[in-house]
Amino acid sequence: MPSVLLLQRDHEASPRLRALIEASENFWVCGTVHTVEQASKLLRHSAPDIVVTDMRVQDGEVRPLLSELRQGKGAPGPHVLVTMVAHDDTLLLEALCSGADGYWVHTSAPEALIDALEQVSRGESPISPNIARQVLSHFRSPERVECDTMTESLNPLVLTGVEQEILQWAAQGYLIDEIAQQWQASVHSVACGIRRVYNKLQFDRQASGLSLRAA
Repeated sequence: MPSVLLLQRDHEASPRLRALIEASENFWVCGTVHTVEQASKLLRHSAPDIVVTDMRVQDGEVRPLLSELRQGKGAPGPHVLVTMVAHDDTLLLEALCSGADGYWVHTSAPEALIDALEQVSRGESPISPNIARQVLSHFRSPERVECDTMTESLNPLVLTGVEQEILQWAAQGYLIDEIAQQWQASVHSVACGIRRVYNKLQFDRQASGLSLRAA
């Protein structure tokens, strides 16, 4: 059963999230912390499968911790699910650049949290039309220099044709299952394609100090 670490700013919200997650019987909460310092100490001695985190907690921003998890040596580290009080594309884009794999908004139905956990645990990621447009714009930037010595599929700084198509469909407002239906592909394949795009975005951030701003 996948383990979950909760890193949450709100002491009152944490018990509710823990109860909701454990009631699903598909995940178990291995720890609940409220500061980056506490999370860092716990992560040095344990390896949760998923970190469910706010982007700002009691001792500051969580982005440096996410970047550290993505830059760690060895295993790829835990999946990261960001929790948000309300949908905010600017904050979400920054979270995805820093290392998030998915997100959940507190105003969503409770069962949507379990769906989001299951999605990231399968290696899948969601995407909104505005995020798709922003990511497409970044990878089309004329300032980007592509590497001729590396094939498209292996270059971590270049989108493949399939990845570009996924973003183009998503930018038009198509849902992941609708894209899969149009392509006669599985939802898993399309959602994993989105995860690969986010991984490239994160690699780019690490390599060049990428700074994106949502429109």
